[in-house]
Amino acid sequence: MAASDDRHVAVIGIAFDPERGLYDHDVILEQLLGDSRNEEVFLETLDRLAGRFAVVVHTPARTEIYQDAMGSRSVFYSTAGPAVAASHAELVREAIGTHFADFFIPFITSRNYLQRDVKYLPGVATPYENVLQLTPNTKLVMPEQRTERFWPREPIGGALENGAAVDSLIHHLEGMAAFVTYQKRRPVMGLTAGSDSRGMFAALKDLDPYVFTYVRSENGTAVNSKDARAAREAGELHGLQTNVWPIQNRLGLNAVDDSFSHAYRLATAYYRGAGSAWLSRLAELRSDIPTGIFIRGFGGEIMRGFYQLLSKRIVHVSVGQLSNAYDVNAGSKITRRFFADMMERTQFTDAHLQGYDPNDIFYWEHRMGTWGSVSLTEADLAMTSMVGYNSRNLYMTFMRLSGADRASRVAFQRATSALAPKLADAIS
Repeated sequence: MAASDDRHVAVIGIAFDPERGLYDHDVILEQLLGDSRNEEVFLETLDRLAGRFAVVVHTPARTEIYQDAMGSRSVFYSTAGPAVAASHAELVREAIGTHFADFFIPFITSRNYLQRDVKYLPGVATPYENVLQLTPNTKLVMPEQRTERFWPREPIGGALENGAAVDSLIHHLEGMAAFVTYQKRRPVMGLTAGSDSRGMFAALKDLDPYVFTYVRSENGTAVNSKDARAAREAGELHGLQTNVWPIQNRLGLNAVDDSFSHAYRLATAYYRGAGSAWLSRLAELRSDIPTGIFIRGFGGEIMRGFYQLLSKRIVHVSVGQLSNAYDVNAGSKITRRFFADMMERTQFTDAHLQGYDPNDIFYWEHRMGTWGSVSLTEADLAMTSMVGYNSRNLYMTFMRLSGADRASRVAFQRATSALAPKLADAIS
């Protein structure tokens, strides 16, 4: 924490500035403290920052809490009783003495919810009464416990070409690698055939990364898959071992009756499932890699677009269209009630989005800001974790590309080839 006169600023987590090459925590902290006296300058600094963090700004008048661009450092807060904010919904629940909300059990045991691999709740809801989740591009104002949207601050700019996106992406990935080097950490990463993990691999390949991939099967013995073959090939091209973890499709009851699975359920507020086989394997690495930092390939779909490619894409912002895009019990009163609440609390309207595609902002703020952040929280049980693609300026650059350029992944392919030329043939 840093202080000046009656102003205090704290940065909780990992924050660095890849655009200006600032990788020291104290330097970032002092920058934010100085900038916090000018809101526009402060927000411009936040737009540049990468990592996984929450920023707390305290003055005699009020306390404000901001997140990293993706919202990957989750923040939960109370809406009744004592004014509380914390990294986990369970901590807020305990602090205010609340209980499961009445909707929670019927919702997560509904057929539509159980069928989903990617499980998260509608709106900014949590399983607990009077506990909500903060989403990206909004700040929490305490003790009033209200949220205020601080981005977008101006209309989306003119169209950009792929070259600008490639340059921005390379610079971001090089900055991530420089941060890992500066902090003397060993990167740990999952590698697949996908463009997001390959881009990260291209940036981290020279830092002795621990590379793994996992293969799901009914009996948990299979070690071959498209992802495993692609990961092995990329590793071999660069003299690196790829560790393949065979895991079961479903965990049996005995497999989730242990301390790790219990901690998993508490950390994820019970709605992400009973446990995680691959996270259990990741946790086993802690003693072997004490300086490890798990870098997860999240953020790429924010940059390329997601809901635009689906039949239930959002044409204009409304409770019905957000519910349909979420597509879990979309017609239920529960789902629609929570999205109406989210729209009001986060000022999620066409006017406030200032020309940005609502499909982009909804995916970013709702799916990645809730499911994505809790996915990072569960990984913390294994080791310190952060996001590979996480900067508001990076996201804004890609959102100004044409839809065709974004969907083509050309910028990702070109950046990956520039950072790891040996991969060029493998991804062409």
